[in-house]
Amino acid sequence: MKKIAGLLVLMLVFSSISYAQFKNQLSDGSNVESSLFKSDDNGGSLFGFFNPANFSMRQSISMNYMTFGGQSMSLAMYTNSMSYRISKPLTLTADVSLMNSPFSTLGNSFSKSINGIYLTRAELNYHPTSSFSIDVQFNQNPLYRYYNPYYYYGPFGW
Repeated sequence: MKKIAGLLVLMLVFSSISYAQFKNQLSDGSNVESSLFKSDDNGGSLFGFFNPANFSMRQSISMNYMTFGGQSMSLAMYTNSMSYRISKPLTLTADVSLMNSPFSTLGNSFSKSINGIYLTRAELNYHPTSSFSIDVQFNQNPLYRYYNPYYYYGPFGW
C-alpha cells in the first residue's frame, strides 16, 4: 500500500512541475485533401510523382441504331477520356470505352462478342514548339473487325 501511495505522490509531483504545450487545433486546417496531396516542391503531387492539377477527365456516351441489308442492331458506348500532362511538352491521353449492344438481329453471339471494355485510343503527344510535334497513337475500334468498307482494297485503303 505504501508503494502505491508513494507512486501516486511521485506522479503528482512530476505532473505539477511539468509544462504542457497548448496546440491550437483550429488553425491547423488539416483535411483529407491536404493529407493526400502534399503542397511541397513537387507542386501538390500525390506520392511525389502524380500531380492532380495536370490530370483531366471527361466522359461521353453515344447511342446508335443501325439497319443494313435487312438486319438491325442498337449500340451504346460510354467513353472515359483521361489526359495527363507529364511535363510541359509531353502529354499522355487514353480513352477507355464500355460497349454494349442490347438489341441485334445478327444473333446473341454477335452481341456477346462485341460487348465489353476496350482501350479505344492511347496517345503520347510531344509538342516542344508550335511548329514541331511528334504524336504516337494507338486506335482500336471494335466495329472495324466486323465491318471494314476498304477490306477489298487491302489493309491500307486504296
